[in-house]
Amino acid sequence: MRFSKNESFNLNGKNIKILDLLGEGGQGEVYLVTDGTSQFAFKYYKYIPSDDFKYNLKNNIAKGSPSNNFLWPKKYIEFEDKSCGYLMELRPKNYASFISYLTGKTRFKTTRVMLNWCIELVQSFKALHEKGYSYQDLNDGSFFLDPDTGGLLICDNDNVTADKRNLGVLGKMRYMAPEIVRGDKDNYTGDRQMPDTHSDRFSLAIILFLAFCLGNPFEGECLKKYIIIDENAEYEMFGESPVYIYDEFNNSNRPIRGYHTAVLNRYPNLPSYIKEAFHKTFTLGLTDRENSRTTEIEWLKLLCKWRDELITCDCGKEYIYGFNEKKQNEKCPYCRNKTRIFCYLHVGKNKIILEPNKYLYKIHIDKYSNGYNEPVAKIIKNKKNPGLWGIELRLDKDIYIKDKEGKEKIIKKDGVIPIISNLKIKFNDGVIGEILNNNGGSRL
Repeated sequence: MRFSKNESFNLNGKNIKILDLLGEGGQGEVYLVTDGTSQFAFKYYKYIPSDDFKYNLKNNIAKGSPSNNFLWPKKYIEFEDKSCGYLMELRPKNYASFISYLTGKTRFKTTRVMLNWCIELVQSFKALHEKGYSYQDLNDGSFFLDPDTGGLLICDNDNVTADKRNLGVLGKMRYMAPEIVRGDKDNYTGDRQMPDTHSDRFSLAIILFLAFCLGNPFEGECLKKYIIIDENAEYEMFGESPVYIYDEFNNSNRPIRGYHTAVLNRYPNLPSYIKEAFHKTFTLGLTDRENSRTTEIEWLKLLCKWRDELITCDCGKEYIYGFNEKKQNEKCPYCRNKTRIFCYLHVGKNKIILEPNKYLYKIHIDKYSNGYNEPVAKIIKNKKNPGLWGIELRLDKDIYIKDKEGKEKIIKKDGVIPIISNLKIKFNDGVIGEILNNNGGSRL
């Protein structure tokens, strides 16, 4: 350990005091520090990084974080012996590691909260890629989550660099794209293929599969081939001959009953469009890295669609009704009770099931918006009559509604729209929604 408790060093005239050691890894040590006013995390590198690494780190600090979800380096620190580190914001105590979720120590409050987290994750990498960066090392240790809200924090951002540029870190086995594992040649340069946006997308799909199914998409029957999972075994499973556990045309690597219980229980309840996105990425995307890996925009649309379709059963479980499935869920898949009568808002291509504590988001009423997690309304219960539900608005202008008799009414921008079947809502020019239900038009 380089620094002792209560030891201090100078940063631009400020005295930085070591309060505690937060953690340690192969690359460095992370300390809790204070400048006398605020507390920060300080990462110190055990070994002196290359000049290219230092330049990239300083450049990333100067450009700033792509989004607030990244625990981005804030201040670069270099000592007389050329060793270095950086300051970053602390992770709030209400955030748990993604690993703690995978091991069952932490659970998302609801499926909806989990989807909010996934949407934040995809949006963050969309923002990163749009700035010309690639993360290059997505793995289970990169993320934190707020299990009550779906808040996201992304750590280990010091390896982020310009797309197709690499400073020595290729990734972590089980999360890397197969071409990176194998060390394929880049089709354009002839050099070894380096991590980039396309490999990030493959790794992102693995993280999403883990979030939904609590298992790796390439670990199934193939595990039985190996006495021990060593580097050679991992090279075969994730680089040389990966087989997706739900490949429609190759059933040789299905999940093992009694071992991959979580995957076997969770995967069947995924929406068909989510299964199709995984299948494309983990089969065609194994070789067609540029065209067959689900993009961030595609994921965002699918995840929002899933969130919109969620209905809560009286047993407390959430499931999708399945507007676009071959067969709708007329019964809860968990308790087998009949699906209750519900109202939904049909606006544009969106069908949002309306139930208390769900939200309408900016993307529902503005097709040009990136506000996938930006609420513009909340579904509430009437305090005096809990059987009456409404849509509480959070808009910047008043809107119009029209009932089935053709009567129009203005609703204030912070007013409440009654949830009544066949009620039409004009959010703005060209965006008109209608409240419908799954029982032929009666009031909920």
